[in-house]
Parts: sequence; C-alpha cells; structure tokens
Amino acid sequence: TGYQRRVHGKYCAITMGFDRTGLFKKKTGRTQAHTENPYLRVIIKIYKLLARRCKSPFNEKVLKRMYASRNNRIAVSVNKIARTFRKPCNHHKIAAVVADVCGDPRRPFLPKLTVCALRFTRMARAQIEGAGGKCLTFDQLAMISPTGSQCVPIKGRRATRLVARRFGAPGVPGTHARPKLGNRKANMRGRKHEKARGRRKSRGYKVRAQGGNN
Repeated sequence: TGYQRRVHGKYCAITMGFDRTGLFKKKTGRTQAHTENPYLRVIIKIYKLLARRCKSPFNEKVLKRMYASRNNRIAVSVNKIARTFRKPCNHHKIAAVVADVCGDPRRPFLPKLTVCALRFTRMARAQIEGAGGKCLTFDQLAMISPTGSQCVPIKGRRATRLVARRFGAPGVPGTHARPKLGNRKANMRGRKHEKARGRRKSRGYKVRAQGGNN
C-alpha cells in the first residue's frame, strides 16, 4: 500500500520511493544583506519597502543587487555609461549603478549624464559634474523616482576579473581558460602540483605554457 506525500503543493500517491532530484534544491541567492556598512543597510531598508509596496521590477532588481557580495558588484566606468546613453531614447534618463563608478582617462569629454551609484571615485565625480551632469545617491533616487521610471540599470561585467580568466579546464579543445602554472616562488611547484590534472598526458591532458602573465 502506498502513502501520500506532498510535492509542489499537491499530494501524490507514492508506492515505492521517489527521486528527490530537483525537489529539494537549496536556493543559493541571498535574501538579506551581509554587509555592516550602515549607509548601505539604510538604503536596503528603503528599497525593501519600495519593492514590497510599489511592485516595481526595477526596485526588486536594485534590492537584489544590493544584497550581492562585493565581488559580484563590479565597478562601472563612466565610459560604459556614456556608451549606453548614446541612444537618443536614453538622453533624459537616469543611470542606476548598484556599484562603484570609476573615472576613465580615455574619455576626457562626456555628455551630460545623471548617474546614481553607491559610490563615485574622485575622478568620476569630477568628470560627470564637469560635463554638467549630476551624481545622485540611491536615497535621492527613491525620492525622485520611487518606481524606477526613466531609470536605466547598468552593471559591470563579472568576467573581467583576473581569476575569471582561469575558470574552466585549460588546454581542453573549445575552451579559452588560461592555465594556472604558478611562478618561481614554489607555491605551485612540487611533486603534487607537477602530477596534477593538466600537467601531464597521463593525468587527463597536458597544458603547454602560454605567453603573457600565466
């Protein structure tokens, strides 16, 4: 005789057993802030309220990005913001960056921009305000546009980190991962490292040293 088991809100008759694959997966996304920064914690309280009351996808997106770790809040340069706002439809909108905004000496002349971010470097603030733009904080943005209308969320590319270039299996056909061959200080030398996967043909594959910073 079988018994009843609740699966996805419905009771199902189970006779022998069931496969738990996918039914009890752990959710890995953050649901609260891990930061001790008092300024960021106050802004999170504001956008928690806005995401709950306004039902705006923009507020939910901003809140989710505020929960992220610092490695996942990649800094954005003023050059990328200016390239995003080249379209005529974005000229009068506000750039919302849930990260740091950095200056870019390669772009001495900027258009007039209104940028909201968690932090501005000294050079970025000078470049934006020198072009007649504005630098806003997220509590000011919540007063100007509570629902996020006329706002364009922008985020940095996470694959630009140096460690991201080494993710994967280097030397395997079809991959662009760079090999981590260590340096002359013996932190990646020795018997175990020399016999590791990727260091000789008998251990999966052999990686040949590439030029550049390996």
